[in-house]
Amino acid sequence: MNRKQMLKDLLVADPAVEAPPVELRPADAGGRRIPSGAVRAMGIDLSRLQDEAKRAEVLERESRNGQAVLEIDPASVDPSFAEDRIARTSDADYRRLVESMSASGQQVPILLRPHPEAAGRYQVAYGHRRLAAAAELSIAVRAIIRPLTDAELVIAQGKENAERRNLSFIERAMFAAELEARGFDRATLHAALAAHPAEMTRYLAVARAIPRWLVRAIGPAPRAGRPRWMAMAEFAAADGALDPVVGITETEDFRAAPSDTRFSMVYAALQCRSEAAAEPAAAVSPIRDGMSFIHIEELDSGTRFTILKSAPAGLSGYLLGRLRDLVTEFQAEQAAPKRPVE
Repeated sequence: MNRKQMLKDLLVADPAVEAPPVELRPADAGGRRIPSGAVRAMGIDLSRLQDEAKRAEVLERESRNGQAVLEIDPASVDPSFAEDRIARTSDADYRRLVESMSASGQQVPILLRPHPEAAGRYQVAYGHRRLAAAAELSIAVRAIIRPLTDAELVIAQGKENAERRNLSFIERAMFAAELEARGFDRATLHAALAAHPAEMTRYLAVARAIPRWLVRAIGPAPRAGRPRWMAMAEFAAADGALDPVVGITETEDFRAAPSDTRFSMVYAALQCRSEAAAEPAAAVSPIRDGMSFIHIEELDSGTRFTILKSAPAGLSGYLLGRLRDLVTEFQAEQAAPKRPVE
């Protein structure tokens, strides 16, 4: 393509309009016209502009089709409306992700859609942790932008989680319950979690039995597994079963423990209460010496206290909740000056 046609393509909107003539030097001895230095430079610039215009067209087309990887300001991106992880940025895997992106950059792009309610903003389909890491590092996040319906967004969100980092059982259960609460049909739920109908029924049953505040307090508990979560759901369904658990979740020891340990603490309290409630009422006498419910065993490494199954319902949870206060009272008594014996 000659420069005249390039100039027409770039600068003339109407192809019927003739482009301005290009002044050339007189012909050389062989009859060829030799362009001046300025004209030659203009030809190079016109070629570069045309190449850039073509690249811009391709980029725009790929962006519309969800093929181009773009760099987006994390501040312009909002999370998905459906929460899938209980703790997105509080585990060791997230810290490793931040370190990896700091050293090597973001290797895998995230998926965004244009925000359906806020012009100029985006919404995450998947890649929340990479988005958070990019924001923490103050760098742009590499993303593919694709127009998605709500159903397409949650299906993409669920499939990416299944392929890259499996959610724990309780995270999948809570994700399913949130999608159901937002009105998605079972077909969408099955597609988003890649779950068969029987498994979906288990997810929803557990999510309904265990309150969200307790799930958030425990965390994802990746090692707990489906059978123990289902057993906990049965324990929690009994009237008043969660009363002793509240005190446990408010202790510093509970909050400082790993997620799987927090699960075990709650599970043990609920199991103890369930077993005590299943015993005949006559088996537990309200006038028994309180220490008869506790077994004390001296070990080489210390002293072990065991709450027996015959203990009144809620005793273990109450003692766990009071343990820190008792230790503080003991230390205060030890530190108090001793009165002389008269």
